Amino acid sequence: MEFAVGVDIGGTFTDAVAVGRDGTLLTAKALTTPGTLSEGVLNAVAGLGITAGEIDSFVHGTTAGLNAFLERKGSRLALLTTAGFRDVYELGRANRPAMYDLRYRRPVPLVPRKDIYEITERMNASGEVVTPLDESAVAAIARQLDGEVEAVAVVLLHSYQNSEHEHRIASIFTEVAPSIAVVCSSDIAPEWREYERTSTTAVSAYIAPVVLSYLRTLEQALREGGLRSDLKVMQSNGGVMTVERARERAVQTLFSGPVGGTMAGVAIAKDLGLDRLLCVDMGGTSFDVSLVVESAADIASQTELEGHPLLAPSVVMHTIGAGGGSIGHVVAGALRVGPRSAGAVPGPACYGRGGVEPTVTDANLILGRLPDVALLGGNLALDKDAARTALAHVGDVLGLSVEETALGIIAVADAGMANAIREITVARGIDPRDFGLLAFGGAGPLHAIAIAEELALGTVIVPASPGVLSAWGMVHTDLRHDLVQTFFHQVDRLRPTVLAKAVEVLLERGGAALVADGVDVDRHDLVPGLDVRYLGQEYTLTVTFDVGEDRESVLSKLHERFDLAHLERFGHNNPGEQIEVVALRVVALGISERPADIVTESADDPVVLDRQQVRFREEWQEVIVYDRASIAVGGSVSGPAILLESGCTVLVPTGWTAVPSQHGHLVIERSAK
Repeated sequence: MEFAVGVDIGGTFTDAVAVGRDGTLLTAKALTTPGTLSEGVLNAVAGLGITAGEIDSFVHGTTAGLNAFLERKGSRLALLTTAGFRDVYELGRANRPAMYDLRYRRPVPLVPRKDIYEITERMNASGEVVTPLDESAVAAIARQLDGEVEAVAVVLLHSYQNSEHEHRIASIFTEVAPSIAVVCSSDIAPEWREYERTSTTAVSAYIAPVVLSYLRTLEQALREGGLRSDLKVMQSNGGVMTVERARERAVQTLFSGPVGGTMAGVAIAKDLGLDRLLCVDMGGTSFDVSLVVESAADIASQTELEGHPLLAPSVVMHTIGAGGGSIGHVVAGALRVGPRSAGAVPGPACYGRGGVEPTVTDANLILGRLPDVALLGGNLALDKDAARTALAHVGDVLGLSVEETALGIIAVADAGMANAIREITVARGIDPRDFGLLAFGGAGPLHAIAIAEELALGTVIVPASPGVLSAWGMVHTDLRHDLVQTFFHQVDRLRPTVLAKAVEVLLERGGAALVADGVDVDRHDLVPGLDVRYLGQEYTLTVTFDVGEDRESVLSKLHERFDLAHLERFGHNNPGEQIEVVALRVVALGISERPADIVTESADDPVVLDRQQVRFREEWQEVIVYDRASIAVGGSVSGPAILLESGCTVLVPTGWTAVPSQHGHLVIERSAK
């Protein structure tokens, strides 16, 4: 049988999923190997129990680029820009995001001013050459930088209209200093806004050599192991791309790991007939929140990473340092949890690997929420005495018992995760009560209902194989290219023929990119859109339309569609105001073959694994521990209960009832009073 494989690297575990073309599902976990991430990937794939020759699709969510950025271990970088614009990157914008934060500091540029070089050349806003490129000066700079830097970001004025000079610079570097990776802004972010374009290109160039080295190492190891299929990489925009594209557009790999869970949420929403889900992924190190709206991932055309703006379409996601490995500690006499994590090495104290500080996992174990029969990751026995000792160290400082300390750690962690959800919903004018809560990751289902009660949500969904859901989601994604072209036009003055011509050019480019990736034409799905705003407004919204829709019809309906989108997104609109188009976009999807669905059949009564005392807020209660796999369609489990599987533990308190769906997802709802 042939399998599609997805692999996701987490802070503690590396998850692998193999889905057969008949729907057969295999899962495996291996400890993440921070020094050599590829080793953890290979260990997880080996745990699937299939040969490399049986793999016909391999999708990977890599954290190599993100880790290099966060730890500031990227490449030594130089920036080339148009003469007279050397300080664009350092000046940035005049806004102050945290206006009342006395400790606020602007992000430090990735390129110091001494490594920014001015190039004699100039394009005007229409893309016409004003000053020719001084090629001899570029060659001299290339010789100067050869052996001194690993990558160069090229950002020239108005190159989004005409990329000729940027690409010529790249050619000169290839001839003179071929060891230097060159990243052009016209390839990465062909959009207006000089600072944002510069920032995006600098970030991409900063991580490009690291991503390239990692992918080469992994690809070589997989090939040596017999892998014949192409290695594909998960993108921040919810699609996958080939390794060749990942090398060119490293910035699109930054959020590739967490995004797999969001795309799994899209698939599950369709399974259950839902259109709004809050996707929460709680692993060993972090807690990631994203949204599914109208059965599609919530994607923004611009995002930000630690104050560095990125003109790269990405799934909207909010992340905090809260996971099973988050460490409880005391600051100024108060209990804090995270963001520091025990990670995979040494891990929580209960792992028995040398950890001595109390974590969320240790607290759950002491409170009985992780049952005594549980084996973390399917094979790791937990040491309750070590957890108790670690908790006592913090409890003694606070004057609390071990149990009270454990309850405090759980309460602080739950409150932080609820606030993270508010950041991505309430802070954006979205009511979270309109959503179901999809909880996954190794620790997500253990905390999901407490979070739902905090936010007054009525439905929690725990998917099949929640401990490896991000990897599962990668198997259910499509190849994707996002193309954009700056296109300034006031709508009431824009002729349909002008729009039609510009859209057609972008559609042809999108189709050509998919063909280059080997996607058959009958599997192309092209979605055009327009970035629109009220006249003079700073921010835009993307309004999509059908590829076959008449362009005159698109323009006639554009104002109404934009007004409705503005009202839904921001809670207000101004139908009488003029609107303008800022950019054209095309999403080019190469639809992948979907594995067959396995529909769960009815079974006998659930299998009881154990009975255990569990501490909830007020008291200890006796709880039955069930084998989750034995709870099939037609059955149900009412709280208090624990549902145990190899990948995670589901805690169902009193007042909630879990019912399995035909696809194996648990739908947990408040019990009728």
